[in-house]
Amino acid sequence: MFELLGGEFAKKYGCDPRKNVRCRLRLLDSIEKVRKLLTSNKEADVHCEALMEDEDLHRSIKRDELEELIAPFITDFRACLDEAIAKIGIATDKIHSIELVGEATRIPCCIAQIEEAFGKSSSRTLNSTDCIARGCALQAAMLSPNFQVANF
Repeated sequence: MFELLGGEFAKKYGCDPRKNVRCRLRLLDSIEKVRKLLTSNKEADVHCEALMEDEDLHRSIKRDELEELIAPFITDFRACLDEAIAKIGIATDKIHSIELVGEATRIPCCIAQIEEAFGKSSSRTLNSTDCIARGCALQAAMLSPNFQVANF
């Protein structure tokens, strides 16, 4: 999305925001906001006021367009899921439930790939960032010689 929007802006106004660090960061911030909006909406607007040389970036993006842009990553993600299923050595029908954590798993096409790979619906009952931080703290405590924690 960064390359798409940066290229369109450069073509329209003759200046490339991808080459300027400040403009790059502002554009990436706007893209992140839109990506989050597109997880729940079918369409969202990118707004970046005075992005470069007092020119504004305004564009509407649809979820289908985002999914087209990330299609190669989704293919790699599916290959990673299939590899993980093969490595765990357990049939997917023996898996009780699937809990989604992390911001990338909020994208509807990622959720669809996960549910298709495991053959069951997923859930999101935990706070994504909180459970990752707790898991990291638990793993650090298990690896540290200063703490006695039961291994899970």
